[in-house]
Amino acid sequence: MSELSDDLTASRAETGPLGSALAEIRTDARARWAALLAGVVVGLAAAWVHWYGFLLGGAVVGLASKNVKRGLAAGIAFGVLAWAVFAVLVAANGGLVQYARMGRLLYLSVGIPVGLSALGSLVRGVV
Repeated sequence: MSELSDDLTASRAETGPLGSALAEIRTDARARWAALLAGVVVGLAAAWVHWYGFLLGGAVVGLASKNVKRGLAAGIAFGVLAWAVFAVLVAANGGLVQYARMGRLLYLSVGIPVGLSALGSLVRGVV
């Protein structure tokens, strides 16, 4: 039964031009790192404009990953990176101490990018 589901997953992933391109990216380490870097750049640029960028960035880094576990880890890492960029911008403007004292808003501002990026990365389980 497991062999059948593996065959269906493999055949589904390799159909069409998108599937073959994703399969090539996932097997070549250099292409995978380039896709991950591109996903981070695109996701951060989109998150600068709207919070959907966290979903987009998580989805792109998740799609470039070898499997679902690595995709989820990449999505969480993207969310942490996005929050760290935000914290550096706050610190550069001299508001890090006030930001750290915000309590629940601090937790929310950490949870939103990490959670949405992780949610976006789960698209790897579908494609």
